[in-house]
Amino acid sequence: MDHITLAEAAKAVLLTIAPLIAAGALAHSDEDLSDTATATRAYTWDAIAAHFKRKLTASEQTALAQGAAVVERRLAAQPKAARALDYFRADPEDADAQRIVEAQIVAVFQTAPEELIAIARTIAALQPAAPPPAGARIVNMSDNAQVGSIFQGDIAGNLTVGPADVSRNKRIASPNFANSPGAQPPSADAPPVTRQAPLPATLSADGVHFSAGHALIIGVGSYQDPHIRNVTSTAADARALGALLRDPQLAAYPSEQVQVLVDAKATRANILDALEALAQRAAGGTALICFAGHGEPVGTSYALLPYDADMHRLAETALTAEVFHQRVAQIRKRANRLVVLLNCCHAGGVGDAVLGGEADVAGGTAPPPEFYRPLAVGSGQVVISSSRPSQKSGARSQVNPQHTTFGTHLLDALRGKAPGQGPGVGIFELFAYLRAHVPTDAQHIAYQGKPLVQEPLFYASQLDDNLAVALRPGWQGGTLGTDLAQQVSRLIELELQQEAETVDDPALREELKRLLAALNM
Repeated sequence: MDHITLAEAAKAVLLTIAPLIAAGALAHSDEDLSDTATATRAYTWDAIAAHFKRKLTASEQTALAQGAAVVERRLAAQPKAARALDYFRADPEDADAQRIVEAQIVAVFQTAPEELIAIARTIAALQPAAPPPAGARIVNMSDNAQVGSIFQGDIAGNLTVGPADVSRNKRIASPNFANSPGAQPPSADAPPVTRQAPLPATLSADGVHFSAGHALIIGVGSYQDPHIRNVTSTAADARALGALLRDPQLAAYPSEQVQVLVDAKATRANILDALEALAQRAAGGTALICFAGHGEPVGTSYALLPYDADMHRLAETALTAEVFHQRVAQIRKRANRLVVLLNCCHAGGVGDAVLGGEADVAGGTAPPPEFYRPLAVGSGQVVISSSRPSQKSGARSQVNPQHTTFGTHLLDALRGKAPGQGPGVGIFELFAYLRAHVPTDAQHIAYQGKPLVQEPLFYASQLDDNLAVALRPGWQGGTLGTDLAQQVSRLIELELQQEAETVDDPALREELKRLLAALNM
């Protein structure tokens, strides 16, 4: 095999085409794709082009897509490998998932190693040319290597070695999930995002990471119960948010302090375990919980639906308000700050456009007040919901169709579009951006013959400090600014007042409208 072991080939293949494997059927070049799938595939190819530092030709894209499809088919054909593939797709950034799927690639290609070697050579041929070290032919990718190598050279077999960090603990970047929706994919010559001013010790203990940040990100886009409609954009939101939070040049959470549960990993038991673990590790810090998926009334209460929810037994299989509140209360006791983001919908009849279909207009789409108010009962605790209790939430953003309306602008805000210039993105600034942009995006969705009305909701039992939820990308020194700070604070005051009102106040609405126009973000 020309000195290339099967294990080395598996590492190189996974390193390069992991985004295609994670995208599954979206990698296949000959399929008739929906608009959402087309956008996802195009975004993936742009990111892969950045990896190769050049645009790939149509034939080169086809070659990579065919290689990914071969790996996918071989994995899907064996039950154990198929489970590993599902585990990997649930969170492509997870190092354990990467190791598991890599081991399964080796296992399934044992009977036909030349097939995987051929894919590795195809990838090698696409690498940018570089002068090889004298006599370099053997690729060093042992499990104990701190720095591995990616194949480079010609397809005839004269492989050379180029540097690439694929050490055992290295996370494989998944560009189609890691880059923020709404922003352009990174170009090959785009300068990296950097922070040019020292970070304050209150935000970063090491000058690099948002040290206090601990996150649990849950995205349920597919369900075990066939009676629950799938909506893939919520899972895409979770994957992208997890990758963004881990990115040291963006939100900069320590990688080990971010847990992502998507689809089959987002079972009731796993979510409850993860909430308990978050309570333990977030002591003294900032706990961020994000749930993107369906919500459903259960009797007089309300519940979030995990992957294994049973529509006929929701009281036992869903995350009811009582259970969720109990777990969050344990986190609240230990964490200094708590932020809960809810991007929920009614479980019946999810269409392509809205989270909550025509048939359930009488039901609540977003959680009712009785669900979110107990989550923020003291100082330093905030809940943001994707829409108000009487509204629907957009399942497909017009700005970036692979994500929900709320998810698109949440990611954009944390990527640097939230107002202000301080070292951290404050919760007030985050909400101000969401409140200004989500309704505008949602208006492009037709619902019951009218533009969709979706207004994110902010709730806190008391107006506290503008607590930081992440580091600000590209911070070069500076603060929010007195005028902007006053406008953002007033926006929060108006939102809390509006949330508390039992009757719509036209004057309050008009002031809110003027303030949003003045912010002009």
